[in-house]
Amino acid sequence: MFTSVIAVISAFAASAAALPGAVGVRDAPATWTATGFEEGCSPGGCIASFNISAPAGYITGAPAFNVECHPIYIQQGWITCDANDAEATGSSVSSMWTDASERELIKISVSHIWTSGEVRYNASGFDEFAAGTQTFQVPVSSITAVA
Repeated sequence: MFTSVIAVISAFAASAAALPGAVGVRDAPATWTATGFEEGCSPGGCIASFNISAPAGYITGAPAFNVECHPIYIQQGWITCDANDAEATGSSVSSMWTDASERELIKISVSHIWTSGEVRYNASGFDEFAAGTQTFQVPVSSITAVA
């Protein structure tokens, strides 16, 4: 039964996330604030740096996190962020820099993964913003759990 409920929640979250504008900051179950965003580019690609954190319980059962992330644009894959504080056992945060909906924008995705007992959770979201932005909001648009 629990697995069926998770499948339904995951399917709903995935379908909502697929709709343009379906999950906005005010509709999200949580929003993470990223600060200190900086980017730099060379012929080999672009790298960014920013801090992002969330308190324990930002969604039920989620541990706190406080990390510094360094996504690489040309790599376009998930890169594990560096913990600024001690992380809960089984908790990690990753970020990814991919193509945005418009060429002038930057798209940063963030994923928080943690385990509780035998269940693995993943809360994730993204934001698109103009170059030069130092602070941005990442609405949590997807929450999944796998037992």
